[in-house]
Amino acid sequence: MKRRFIFIILISCIIACSKDLYDEDRSQILSYLRGQNIEYLDTLGLYVHIFEVGDTSKVKDSQTVRLSYIGKYLDGIVFDETKDTTAIDLKVNTAIAGLRGGLTIFGKNGSGKIYVPSTLGYGDSPPFGVRKNAILVYDVKILDVY
Repeated sequence: MKRRFIFIILISCIIACSKDLYDEDRSQILSYLRGQNIEYLDTLGLYVHIFEVGDTSKVKDSQTVRLSYIGKYLDGIVFDETKDTTAIDLKVNTAIAGLRGGLTIFGKNGSGKIYVPSTLGYGDSPPFGVRKNAILVYDVKILDVY
């Protein structure tokens, strides 16, 4: 009985901490977007600034996209990018939740910025070289969808 109670308390704390972190990230992203006068689409807890929406058939979770991108933090420091004219093929359903959700806003030849709260990014388990609990900003250009 005691273990069950401790388990319930632990799960409640994890959920509360995640919500607090999401609320903090959301506040920072909105403050940044408003401060820069950036128009954005708020969807699924993501914030997307669309440059070009692309063609009418939107990227689906089950597809692969060829894209070029720059991954950076809200402070502008780059943590990952495709080099020069190089592009990569990415299975959409293997991407972090925030990038996956943001890519489905676009079609082929779409471009924009996807602002990802840490709870929809890498959270507290990022790959080497990425900040823990960081808000991520992806500049993306969808070159092909298949």
